Amino acid sequence: MKIQSKFKIIILFVILFLIFFTSKVFAASISVGPSKSSVAPGESFSVSINASGATGKVSISVSNGSVSKSSLWLEPSGSVTVTAGSSGTVSISVSAVDMSDDAGNEVSPYGSATVNIVVPTPPPSNSGGNSGGGSSNSGGSSSSGSSSSSSNGNSGTTTPKPNNNTKPNTGTDTKPVEVKKSTDAKLKSLTIEGFELYPEFDANVNEYNVKVSNDITAVNITSEVNDSKATATLEGVFENLEVGENIANVLVTAEDGSTNRYVIKINRERENLKLQTLKISYIDETGNVIEITPELQEDVFNYTLEDIPYYVNKLELEVLSNLEEAKIEIIGDKDLYEGENEITVTITMPSESEEVEDEVLKYAFNFNKEKAPKITLIGKIGKWFKGITGTIGTWFNNNKYQIVMGALMLCSATLGGLSVYLVFAYKKYKLLVQKVAEITKMNAEAPSVIQTETVLEGLDKKVEVNQEQVENEIEETQAPKSKGRHF
Repeated sequence: MKIQSKFKIIILFVILFLIFFTSKVFAASISVGPSKSSVAPGESFSVSINASGATGKVSISVSNGSVSKSSLWLEPSGSVTVTAGSSGTVSISVSAVDMSDDAGNEVSPYGSATVNIVVPTPPPSNSGGNSGGGSSNSGGSSSSGSSSSSSNGNSGTTTPKPNNNTKPNTGTDTKPVEVKKSTDAKLKSLTIEGFELYPEFDANVNEYNVKVSNDITAVNITSEVNDSKATATLEGVFENLEVGENIANVLVTAEDGSTNRYVIKINRERENLKLQTLKISYIDETGNVIEITPELQEDVFNYTLEDIPYYVNKLELEVLSNLEEAKIEIIGDKDLYEGENEITVTITMPSESEEVEDEVLKYAFNFNKEKAPKITLIGKIGKWFKGITGTIGTWFNNNKYQIVMGALMLCSATLGGLSVYLVFAYKKYKLLVQKVAEITKMNAEAPSVIQTETVLEGLDKKVEVNQEQVENEIEETQAPKSKGRHF
């Protein structure tokens, strides 16, 4: 029982392995299905192309014939029309150009098919057939001096002995002898104009490498087949080359439909490392940005900058390389001292392999910082005011937008308040005008003439009262004083 259990477990593992392996191997494939297995010379037929487990663009090549489309997008199938040649076999080859599987991985499936070209057999000829083995010439018309075989019964002639190796003509057609087709699917030569292949070309070597500089975006690939009946088709990337590896293929199809593929890996070098952008500046006492960037020149790595004022303690540098992966290091742009100073900018491009050293560019910028002048008391006061002005100017430049928006908001608020005040003031003004109008109306309605007699009577009464008061005061003044007793 234990042995049977182990055997079952082993069988289960084998089945799972086969399922997993076949799903990986046959995850992406291309099937090519012609509508006919044999056609007449020049006959057209359809070919269905189906991609299993993949989607994308394929390249279609035909030997000993022509095709309606040289490329096709499969999602997952498509069809083309093929026209056969005059004789032999039509070979249809389909290879991936830009395809990916269901998981998004790049795949390169390949498929092919062949169709035989059948030449129609001509009808039998009756011009040479004679009944009874007689000659085409009648007995009376043969030449008298002829020594050839004849059925005229002349006794002076002899009949030659027939050749036993020659088959007698029975008057029926014989099947044409089938000529064996060439299986040669190799190249005689393969070249890339202006560049050398590595290794050197050998018809038995199917993979090559070539390196081109960064300014090369396309290459011219030429090839020659070893057999004149074979065809060669160029596929893959040989134009619009990207930085790094690009793969081109030369597919050779033999007369019998067999194929052979030559792979060319074109490696386009990256751009040479250089300093693409540079800006050197400082901020003066008034808050203005002063730029002292030198004009960059190719293959020049040392530059002299303008003198900077004594109050500048650091320089602002904006540095950018032409390659994003490059690392930039700046030394000497801070804590500047009087006299000669130097700033170094180092750009390092890491190498892709440990065997090759990193590419490094180092730039040096020399400049002089002026000495600080001696400052008196008045100078210190002036510098203080200048510093205040500079601080205000810097603050204004840094907050210009906020200041303008605040001023607009303040003006808007002031205008609103003034509008409210004018409304209330106008109401008070209307009330005042109304009161003045009422007083004016009252004055207009009062008597305008005062009676003279009434006024005089009033004055007489006041005069009499005043006279009595005066007389009383005089009497009190003139009255004798009481005398005292005398002893």
